[in-house]
Amino acid sequence: MLWYKAWLETRTRFLICLIGITALFAYEIYRMDSDVMSPVNAAFYNSVMNGRYGQLTFWWLLAVNLLTMGGLLREKAVGAASFTLGLPSSRARLTVVRMATTLAQAMLLLVAPWGVIFVTARVFANTPPFSQALFHLALLAGGGVLLFAVAFLVSSVIEGEYTAPLVSGGLILAIGFQVDGRSLVHYNPVAFMMGGRFYDGHSGLLVGHVPWLQIAVYGLLAACLVLASVKALELREF
Repeated sequence: MLWYKAWLETRTRFLICLIGITALFAYEIYRMDSDVMSPVNAAFYNSVMNGRYGQLTFWWLLAVNLLTMGGLLREKAVGAASFTLGLPSSRARLTVVRMATTLAQAMLLLVAPWGVIFVTARVFANTPPFSQALFHLALLAGGGVLLFAVAFLVSSVIEGEYTAPLVSGGLILAIGFQVDGRSLVHYNPVAFMMGGRFYDGHSGLLVGHVPWLQIAVYGLLAACLVLASVKALELREF
């Protein structure tokens, strides 16, 4: 019942984001080859594809802020929290189910457009190796899970259906601006998702190995933020 409730609360925003982002990138990749006026080498297509993954980062971050809207604090604001809290489930379980539902949706919002980008490019234009697509996906998901946790924590401590996404969006934007700070750029999750430090301008490809250790650290930090979200809602007066 809790899973179905979480799905009902988020399905409209999720489906709009899924259809909109997927259709946008399918169209852009379809037009990519037709806009080329003369023969180009593989590096051109590789660099264009890399740029599309960078755009996906922006749209995905926007979608995550929309997905994490709502929850118990929103229900408190509209007077519906007493019904949810009356269910035979703890606040921790309610929060974890909501988090797991929105996280699954957020990951699907990465995988579906990523798959469409790759398949459309394979059909209508030259495309980088499949390993490159997986490299991009690992970076997007690895840094994205931490930014998702930031948005989820904000929605768990700030009331207001629209205030929370504005605050979390501002925080993520501030993190993104830190990309210019060279001393910490390698640890910035937004820069990590963009893959700039792995990008080779000559080939247009990502080079090196997938930074699994950094991805694991981001995952651990995200788990800590989710735990903080659970504790914040458990201590909240409703």
